[in-house]
Amino acid sequence: MRRLSSALGFVPLLGLGELALHQYFAHRAPDVEDYAALAPELLSLKQRGVPVVVAPEWAEPLLRQAAPEAFPLNELARADERAFAAFLEVSLLGESSPALASFPLESQQRLGPFVVARRRNPSPEPTVFDFVAAVEQGQVEVFNELEGQRRDCALVETRTQTGGLHGHVAYPSRRYECENGRFVGVTLIDDQDYRPRRCVLAQPPESGSVVLRFEAVPPSRRLVGFIGASYFLEREHTEPQLELSLRQAEPLLRHAAVAAHGWSRFQAERPPGAGSVEVRLQRLTRPSADFCFALEAR
Repeated sequence: MRRLSSALGFVPLLGLGELALHQYFAHRAPDVEDYAALAPELLSLKQRGVPVVVAPEWAEPLLRQAAPEAFPLNELARADERAFAAFLEVSLLGESSPALASFPLESQQRLGPFVVARRRNPSPEPTVFDFVAAVEQGQVEVFNELEGQRRDCALVETRTQTGGLHGHVAYPSRRYECENGRFVGVTLIDDQDYRPRRCVLAQPPESGSVVLRFEAVPPSRRLVGFIGASYFLEREHTEPQLELSLRQAEPLLRHAAVAAHGWSRFQAERPPGAGSVEVRLQRLTRPSADFCFALEAR
């Protein structure tokens, strides 16, 4: 009888132990095997043009390693969230993405320790022309301009240059070489949240400006742009360093860029119809940082 009483006394302890183990595993961060198991499920849900967002952000590299196909560069290093109609949110440990907080939930399912949800953008601004992609595909003319005279910048293939630890951002191999070693090409920078941004690195000359001309840009309501420099390298610079201007038959906008502001948005209303758009960049201080811009017709 005493043995039975002693055995029954362990039942509550076993229950407490089971509860403690449940709490531990419910709040335990997933391991490599969990990410690997999620990868095929995520890829079956992933659709083109629907970016994957991971919450918390520190888990994103782990999921990218397991399912790199789910993170195409143009979606991972997007200019902002407004151009996309929907997102796949992968959350763990009860976290959610602040960037998607206002986006209504369409569906969700639990896959192991993860919750995968589809969220809808209630007011998308679809992109009808991506100027960054146009530069990458060679659909642009690039000039150095001084006192009204333009000199062509030639499209070349050379070696990629990286600045290393604390050095400049990556200088792309495919780029438009201008005079005095300046160039225009597509690269990545880090914004004020140290997120990657895909953009056009354009280095104006010491005097004059660099001009990018895009022919027959399809009709759209507006041009939406972003500009910034590597925030890690340039965050202490608070003065205007570069001026970006837009023109389509007539001036549309002039925007002074400040590195300390990080990845900054600007926009300009467009005249009706298709037309050639020119982007002009001019230094305001010497030297100025490697500023990088993204531009979309929306």
